[in-house]
Amino acid sequence: MAKKYLITSALPYINNIPHLGNFIPLLRSDIHVRIKKLQGKDVLYICATDESGTRTEIEAEKKHMTEEQYCKIMHKKFKEILDWFSIDLDYFGRTSSKSNHELTKEIFMDLNKQGYICEKEVTLLYCPDCKRYLPDSYVEGTCPHCKTPGAKGDQCDACSKFINPEELIEPKCKLCGQKPTVKKDKHLFLDLPKFSNKLKKYIEENKNFHGIERNLPLAWIKEGLEPRCISRNLKWGVKIPIKGYEDKVFYVWFDAPIGYIAATKDYCDKNNLNYKDYWQNKDTQIIHFMGKDNVPFHTIIWPSELMSNKKWNLPSRIYSNEFLNYLSGKFSKSNNRGVFCDDVLKLKYNSDTWRFYLSSVLPEGKDSDFEWQEFMDKINNELIANYANFAYRIISIAKRFGEITPLTEEKLNKSEKDILKKIKENIANYLNENTRGNLKEALRNALNVSSLGNQYFQENKPWELIKDDNKKEEANHVLWFSFSILLNVSLLLHPFIPTKTKEIINLIAPGFSINNALKDKKPSIINKNITITEAKPLFAKIEEEEIKELKKKF
Repeated sequence: MAKKYLITSALPYINNIPHLGNFIPLLRSDIHVRIKKLQGKDVLYICATDESGTRTEIEAEKKHMTEEQYCKIMHKKFKEILDWFSIDLDYFGRTSSKSNHELTKEIFMDLNKQGYICEKEVTLLYCPDCKRYLPDSYVEGTCPHCKTPGAKGDQCDACSKFINPEELIEPKCKLCGQKPTVKKDKHLFLDLPKFSNKLKKYIEENKNFHGIERNLPLAWIKEGLEPRCISRNLKWGVKIPIKGYEDKVFYVWFDAPIGYIAATKDYCDKNNLNYKDYWQNKDTQIIHFMGKDNVPFHTIIWPSELMSNKKWNLPSRIYSNEFLNYLSGKFSKSNNRGVFCDDVLKLKYNSDTWRFYLSSVLPEGKDSDFEWQEFMDKINNELIANYANFAYRIISIAKRFGEITPLTEEKLNKSEKDILKKIKENIANYLNENTRGNLKEALRNALNVSSLGNQYFQENKPWELIKDDNKKEEANHVLWFSFSILLNVSLLLHPFIPTKTKEIINLIAPGFSINNALKDKKPSIINKNITITEAKPLFAKIEEEEIKELKKKF
């Protein structure tokens, strides 16, 4: 059993504000972390902006800024978005940090010393109109493997295979559309074939790898890995520390994952901790959340880098997700298609509303779609009709009743004991689904408990009991047990909608510790007096007219 957990989300790339599809790994990792904390686990949750690469140079140039100025502004914007969405990171770093530059060079030198780096002359694509080399995502063409058009110069989205830009069929510059010319230059490669046996053993022996995280890298290893170029003709990035490569930097996918270690180090340095307790202590589990398109890098390139030295912990688990699409198509900032995170901040709905809807449509087993009509239905018919109404009804009647005194479990009748038993079953399922990475199922188990509460409340009719002076004791009993159910629902929903659930928990059980609440995997009961002085709805119902306007806007 792990003593510590280091949990990361895929690093958001600095070139643009993320859309809601890009946001999914951050949301899933945040929910997972919060559930682990409910269990009392020792968790460190880190992320960073991914700041190297061609796109950073180009975006900075467009805005007449230096790369450092541009990245600093974008990092601040990203942090504002994460805070608004209640993504509770312990540390949000930057891959341009001093720590990441130093650690990247250290890991590279280890790899080079052990003979895992080789040099090759390569054919590069150069745009004479833009006067720049076109690596990675700024050149596109037809995939040489599956023949799908629109493939990027580092990976094909259709078949997920790695591509070198010069391998593309009919390549063109994405900036100006012109056909690039060919130039030759010497570059450094990570000699992936030398890692084949180690990678195969690592993946096969890791029972936490399932589906694409297991099958994709094993298929590639079986097919035969090829050396991967890790240097680029750019100025912005981590400089390569060997003679002859002073004018080049590391490929973004070489230094970006090292940013996980660097962010951990920066956090630990600020808190008088040792980052090696997370990255070199074998009692720590490293858990990554990401989109499925990032799986090849995290199961092939990233572990190979860490294998440069036996001291580094390898990823213990990878939770990948499929794609969230917009109305069955791709999100596109340039075409004003879909909802981007900066758009969300300008709309009237609070962060819990967005978190709940996205949690209910997470693309965990297959692609899913963002649909405005479904957005309204999920909020009105599940979040409000189930949880929010349950909370509001109890609180409203408790306000009219007065002080509620707690009882002990010995006072429960058979029906109430059965409800606690069912809550305990849902808690067990909830925790198991979180471990499996099935957060939609965890959410369903939380809502099951809310349904139990609604049913209990409806059957016992406390609104009638409070009218009869002879039934005050019975009314107190029903309201107390209803609040105890509400406490359990709020705890289970807290990782999904943290702001409103925290309000409820503080209202009905002041001082109750959310962290550790599920350590024993048992339901909680309220053991202090409850006095309600104010009752107001948690969420406003979404109207059809609002949805019509949103469909037009996006």
